[in-house]
Amino acid sequence: MRKFLVLDKNWQSENLVFSNFSIEEAQLAKSIFDSNHSVKEVDPTFREWPLEEYESLIRKSEQTQSPKDDGAFYLRKITTKNGEVIGYVQLEFNAPVQETLWLPMLCILPKYQKMGWGSEVVDSVTAKACSVAAIKRVGLNVYAENIKAFKFWFKHGFTQIRLFEPEVEFDREYNCLVLYRELGT
Repeated sequence: MRKFLVLDKNWQSENLVFSNFSIEEAQLAKSIFDSNHSVKEVDPTFREWPLEEYESLIRKSEQTQSPKDDGAFYLRKITTKNGEVIGYVQLEFNAPVQETLWLPMLCILPKYQKMGWGSEVVDSVTAKACSVAAIKRVGLNVYAENIKAFKFWFKHGFTQIRLFEPEVEFDREYNCLVLYRELGT
């Protein structure tokens, strides 16, 4: 029998709790994402997604998988220790290459932004990922037009621009940047 580590379904950082979404909370995940509708002007991924998309992400995250597997995906709800839901984060291990943690999405409710929660999420998620898998770098993509998001990630050490790719979505050009942060050994 093969034994492997899995990412904890629940963990805590100094002020936050990370936990699984239940399928009944798909509408909650959708509402967190939809609350950031003002980003639509600078990020084409912030558009109306059907509820089924969130249900699919929750089901994918519920599958037992090892962070050692290529593309092992996890979705975690983020709450304060007193139970206030503030957002969610997606993690994908060994994507797009081995020893890489990919962050497809970090979504914080607008009223909780600029309070230090995002910094704590990035630190906690990185530490937790490194505790269960050999991670040498963390990567993500951000649209150059989304200056607020770009500044956030740059401030957190995502200073390596590996790709600059113009995209056209909805008859408008956007510039996708792929950012990385190398982790110390």
